[in-house]
Amino acid sequence: MELGQIKYFILVARLQNMSKAAQALGIAQPTLSRSIASLEKELGTLLFDRSGKKLILNERGKKFLESAQSALDELEVAANDAKSLVADRTLNVGLFTMSERLINCLSDFASQHTELVLNISLISDAEAQIDTNEFDILLYPQDKLRRRYKGQLAYSEKYLLAVSRDNALAGKITINAAELLPERLIFIKHDSVYHMLLSLINEAKKISFCNSYEVQCQMIASNHGVGFVPDGAAEPYRSDGRIVFMELADTELTQDIYIGFKRDKYLSDYGKLASEFISEYFS
Repeated sequence: MELGQIKYFILVARLQNMSKAAQALGIAQPTLSRSIASLEKELGTLLFDRSGKKLILNERGKKFLESAQSALDELEVAANDAKSLVADRTLNVGLFTMSERLINCLSDFASQHTELVLNISLISDAEAQIDTNEFDILLYPQDKLRRRYKGQLAYSEKYLLAVSRDNALAGKITINAAELLPERLIFIKHDSVYHMLLSLINEAKKISFCNSYEVQCQMIASNHGVGFVPDGAAEPYRSDGRIVFMELADTELTQDIYIGFKRDKYLSDYGKLASEFISEYFS
């Protein structure tokens, strides 16, 4: 006897019609009929009296329905309790930009709380409308979300220019912005560096966009173009032997990174502990 069979049986008992129940479940009627027949065979008794297309519970079916519904209700309560326990020890973290520093900080925190469930999400769209109930902690550039999250300046990081080793620029240590004009510039959609380089972009003729660091990394490695990478997200690029980094000599590209916390009255106990730990870590 399977849980699916029990759920099928309860719905058929309520609708008193096999085809309506199959339609509600989104399965073929023969599949549902076989499931009910298999259940009756396993129980060694018929559960319904058939009258044309109408199925009416017999006495044995009524007793089984009562017990089955009670068992299903208890199972759902147990499942909800288990989910609640996991939710109570889950810390939800959103990243608008990748940060080795915050990942290291969270790893240190998790090592002190081994029962913690750490849920980290990279938000690739910097213009996304964030549900303030979704994340306990947010890492974001500039002060975009400070009115909704109680944030603090964590650090400032610079952007580096990433190029393929096969690119003619690869032998340089530093480069001037004007030298990039013949190159194809690869940006991640909504990355704040795009706005920092508007004057350069207005002169550039070749521009490509992508939606993640992973895609940008592959595009640069294949010499599709060059791209600007925040230092905190640079490790995967450095790990790719096809990519080298350099700095712009005539342009300072830095961004302030903030960490924001959900308001105390909405933070879980682990959220409060984490906010104190992270604040101290970055202070």
